Amino acid sequence: MSFEAHRSPARVSAAAAARLPRSLLLALVLLYGVAGLLGRDPWFQDDAGSFGVMWTMARGHAFDWWLPNVLGVTIPEEGPFSFWIGAVFIRLLGPLVGDAIAARVTCLFWLLLGTMAIWYATYRMARRDEAQPVAFAFGGEANARDYGRMLADIAVLLFLGTIGISVRLHQTTAETAAVALTSVTLFGMALALDRPRIGEWVTGLALGVLALTRGVAPALFALPAVFIAMAVVFRGSDRWRVPLVTTAVAVASFAAWPVTALQLYPEPAADFFVAWRAWTLETIGFPGLLELGRIGRNFPWYTWPLWPLALWTAYAWRHALRAPHIALAGLLSLAMLARLLFSNSPSEAMLILTVPPLVPLAAFGATTLRRAAENALDWFAIALFSLLAIGAWAYFFAMQTGTPPKMAASIARLIPGFAEPASPVTTIAAGLASAAWFALIVWRVRTRPPMLWRGPVLAAAGLTMVWVVINLLYMPAVNYSRTYAGIARQVEEQIEKSGGSPCVFAHRLLPAHRAVFALHGPMRFVRPEQEADCAVALHRDTRRSRLDDEPPPGPWVLIWEGTWPTRQDETFRLYRRARSSN
Repeated sequence: MSFEAHRSPARVSAAAAARLPRSLLLALVLLYGVAGLLGRDPWFQDDAGSFGVMWTMARGHAFDWWLPNVLGVTIPEEGPFSFWIGAVFIRLLGPLVGDAIAARVTCLFWLLLGTMAIWYATYRMARRDEAQPVAFAFGGEANARDYGRMLADIAVLLFLGTIGISVRLHQTTAETAAVALTSVTLFGMALALDRPRIGEWVTGLALGVLALTRGVAPALFALPAVFIAMAVVFRGSDRWRVPLVTTAVAVASFAAWPVTALQLYPEPAADFFVAWRAWTLETIGFPGLLELGRIGRNFPWYTWPLWPLALWTAYAWRHALRAPHIALAGLLSLAMLARLLFSNSPSEAMLILTVPPLVPLAAFGATTLRRAAENALDWFAIALFSLLAIGAWAYFFAMQTGTPPKMAASIARLIPGFAEPASPVTTIAAGLASAAWFALIVWRVRTRPPMLWRGPVLAAAGLTMVWVVINLLYMPAVNYSRTYAGIARQVEEQIEKSGGSPCVFAHRLLPAHRAVFALHGPMRFVRPEQEADCAVALHRDTRRSRLDDEPPPGPWVLIWEGTWPTRQDETFRLYRRARSSN
């Protein structure tokens, strides 16, 4: 497909496309990825539940790999692929760094894969003739290589600077993998433009593995985008062959899981996939007005600064919407938005999948902004992240010194009983991160650099700085609030005092509870059909529901109950099976 160069809205000089230091880009990615992975336990609920599946696989048998479960409780949701990767990391790194940290290393793996896919997808699309900037009358415009590299760098920086995804990308959930696989899908589509035979296989494998990770719904919504995109950008037989081969590869790569599981374990696998199919159907539907309102409130801040730049791209390139660099990312963005809107209960897990295809669209918008708009975005990033950093430090000092009293009291209400002093090492490190941020601001104000990546680097560096500072200063407090390590050790002590038990009957415990109690206790949970042999029962009772008030069925004697200071609405009770009078 041809595209008239003089109709391009992009005007980029060679100076504006100057090279971003590779060391800076790599440092931002690694700092962003590593911060939040260390110094904490698996957090309730999604993080701990996903870790439980990985941990069960790593310590279990082939059955656990084909039919995901948490210590005997089947999890007929999503798919096994991200858990397979986590289990491999646990087996490889668990003996060195501990199972919990080894599982979280997968977050860094998926982040690196996702950012590489975004970089190369944007680079391939940006180097095409249709995407090139206007040629200046007397020369001096950016060449195709520098222009493509600059846009690819901007795409990665905007991805790192997206506000809503930072917490999710540091949890051992399937969404972390799904973001990377959606990015790989976009890369495969971009690769198919120049190398259709390889691109169709990459796209198909990415979609198949995406279905193995987050269920079939995201892949089903993405496939029409692939068909339409290829019909728009290709001519001749490729316009149909590429999407058909992509579909065949996706179906085959996904089908290998249920087919193999049904062959190896016919009865349990049949029950598993009946429940899995029911879960899949429940995730597709129409949201109510309350859910739509929640989407409308969350989407703008969650995807900031991507959505305004993506909308500007659609406007600036409105005469070239069929061009590959707009059509591919645009159609995949619409597919992920459709997945979000056609859901009974739209969630953050679905919202996060809209981010990868929005990133290249936003990057192309950065080349067409007027100077005033560029400066406004720069100063917005400077103001926002500086204020967040100042607020983080203010509350940290209040937490440590008790001054000012109101700020200290608000922190104390969130973490009652927490009294761990601040670490000098982490405090100094947080200070260095903050100083680096303010040094970057000075560089921006004094030099007024012409490079187009200056705004995105402010967004990425600002969010990375805030993320690093919060993790360094508040990680012990947040971990104290969200961990179950303390209560798990109390339960284990009570079990030992009462004479021990070969296993624990888990009553009203969620799969995530099983995982964290088994990790920190440690306790041995068994499959539900084997719990009749257990001499001890652990019961969870929440104030939010009366459905879990009843004790476990049978002759049990209460021997202990307790709560965690930050979870007063949740009580755990330990029972020992009553001895028969006979």
